[in-house]
Amino acid sequence: MDRVTWHGLEAGGTVQANRYFDRRGIALSVTLMVVVLIGAIVAAALTAAMSTTRTVNADYFGSRAFYAAEAGAEHALAQVELALQDGFLSEAELAAVVAPKLEGFDFFEFSVTKDGVGDTTRITDGPFAGLYAIIQDIRVTSRVTDGSGAHSAVVVGAQAQAIPMFQFAAFGHGAMEAYTGSRSDTWGRAHVNGDIYMATSDHHIHTILTTPGRFIRDGRVTHKDLDDIEVYVELSNNSEVLVTFDSETTPDPDEFKNRSDGELEGRIRTAAMGVDSLNLPLPPGMDPYELVRPREASDGDVERATKFAWKADLYVTIDLTDIRDRSAVCGTNSVPVATKVPSITLERFDGGALPADDDKCRIFPFDWEAFYDWKELKWVDAATVDVDELRSWVGASVDAPEIIYVEVIPSSSVQYSGTTSESNDDYYWPVLRVKNGSRLPGPLTVGSMLPLYMQGNYNTVDKQPAAVFGDRLTGLSECWTDDNSPNKGPTGGNNPNACHTYQYFSIVTGESEGYMGCYHHGPDPGCTPIPSGQSPGITIQNLEDWRACGGRCDYYVIGSFITFWSPKIASPWRDYPNPGPVYRSPHRNWSFDDDLANPENLPPGTPNVGYVLRASFKESY
Repeated sequence: MDRVTWHGLEAGGTVQANRYFDRRGIALSVTLMVVVLIGAIVAAALTAAMSTTRTVNADYFGSRAFYAAEAGAEHALAQVELALQDGFLSEAELAAVVAPKLEGFDFFEFSVTKDGVGDTTRITDGPFAGLYAIIQDIRVTSRVTDGSGAHSAVVVGAQAQAIPMFQFAAFGHGAMEAYTGSRSDTWGRAHVNGDIYMATSDHHIHTILTTPGRFIRDGRVTHKDLDDIEVYVELSNNSEVLVTFDSETTPDPDEFKNRSDGELEGRIRTAAMGVDSLNLPLPPGMDPYELVRPREASDGDVERATKFAWKADLYVTIDLTDIRDRSAVCGTNSVPVATKVPSITLERFDGGALPADDDKCRIFPFDWEAFYDWKELKWVDAATVDVDELRSWVGASVDAPEIIYVEVIPSSSVQYSGTTSESNDDYYWPVLRVKNGSRLPGPLTVGSMLPLYMQGNYNTVDKQPAAVFGDRLTGLSECWTDDNSPNKGPTGGNNPNACHTYQYFSIVTGESEGYMGCYHHGPDPGCTPIPSGQSPGITIQNLEDWRACGGRCDYYVIGSFITFWSPKIASPWRDYPNPGPVYRSPHRNWSFDDDLANPENLPPGTPNVGYVLRASFKESY
């Protein structure tokens, strides 16, 4: 045991204590202290590591939850864009928007609601600023959690914009090309969903050109030297500037945007400036031609909200498989009674009156082999809408139909030979012809999936909102008569003489990818002939000699020109055969109708293209 020995000292001395310690005890104490200290350090390190791990895991799962919530909001906007394309967002459509299925995540709150009341107003933001649209502000809320308990939420504000197509001077679905050797002008807004090729020597853009693709100063097939291409843009001070760049010479998006904004006031807008496609409200992958096809039992809600046939309040069915005596179709008072005609059935879906049989056949006469079309090399069986007869029947007591759709049920049997003796053809080739329409009974849209022939002055007296639609359009002058054409049939000779003709309507038709056409105010300086084998983008074909007016006759078509497809029935383009009739072109005065800048002047059934503009985004806690 340890001992302490005391040694006594004299008074005034000190007392010392001598300790004798075992050094092995000190080592043990120190060791224990070191072990405790190391344990504390290890514990602190483990605690820190666990805390870091928990933080990293929390960040990881939190980030996953955030991106899942954001994906849900984008999924909702895609559904809203589809629902919007019929021009209206109903509460039922918004309630039907569903969250995406993401494995491991639960959307415990997911909603799309209207924010305020929608209204027709001018677009103030985005590439289509300046146009008017049916605008509805919407709010998307997407809250999500996962199995770890991590959660996140985002709230997205957007504008659902349904843009009426007829406020565009020209609207094309595919690539478009302007290829003229003399002056041409584009008046009004133009939009093309494909690339735009400007291989022109003197083209003038007076408003705004938009495309989600590229703007190229060259031809699509036939190439030209850049020094020979002149494209001008009119600025806000009415001066014009030569365009000296395009998407190929200026491929960098930021540089293209800066040059367009700085040099052209942003009047040529491409993908570099965020322009998106404007598509018809049809299911993905569906041919835009569905817009003009007849009603079908298989049509879903989207097709029914989009197709002209489902919007029609007067539906005309002409059945070529059901040929009857004229008296059985048109009544015993019809003349001539002995003629056989296809059955004609009328349906009125707005509750309005229907004409009696004799009125029916005066408004919608059917003529076998009415005339010969030199471009199609076919005799034409004409289903006609006689607008003057329609107006007379409507009078003051009948509500005038606003959308007329004509369906012709085809037949593969040998054609019934009608009253035309010049033809011995053995096929049907039905078309829709609209004539005697200088004064309309009111706002009117008429058309079919058939090739369309517009005959004579149209909508020139007490002008109304008007539109036509069809497979492809041929314009016949005010002087056209069917009697002239058969005498100039397949045996050759000149076409009938045309005269000045004025037509005011918007059009949805097909002409395939190709030329933008000619849009002129005043006398047409002339467009170079369209090269053989190439299809014009927006072109109205003619069959007459338009140089019978002491020069060239004026052919005015004032409205909006929309093309979405290549013709399915008519030929996209066909040169005259040689030998054949002499065709001479008119002054093509095709222009945008400024009245369409007012939404009150839109024709009945105007199709809308949907566009959803994302306006705001925030994370919600």
